[in-house]
Amino acid sequence: MHYLFVTLILFGLELVYFKLANTYNIIDKPNLRSSHTSITLRGGGIIFPIALLIAFFFGLCQLGSNFGCCFGCGS
Repeated sequence: MHYLFVTLILFGLELVYFKLANTYNIIDKPNLRSSHTSITLRGGGIIFPIALLIAFFFGLCQLGSNFGCCFGCGS
């Protein structure tokens, strides 16, 4: 159940970021050296560190016996 909740949160955050990137013109315009041919939003990878923080908060990344789930689901 936690995985579904975290997945939905991350999906929503990514959609919010794409709206912000489009609003504030955080885009990559291709030039002769670019591998893409159309305008591309930049910074979508920011979701990965956010995902790690959320996973740690929910206890999905247990780093040792001293770290447990914040909601009592760990040992």
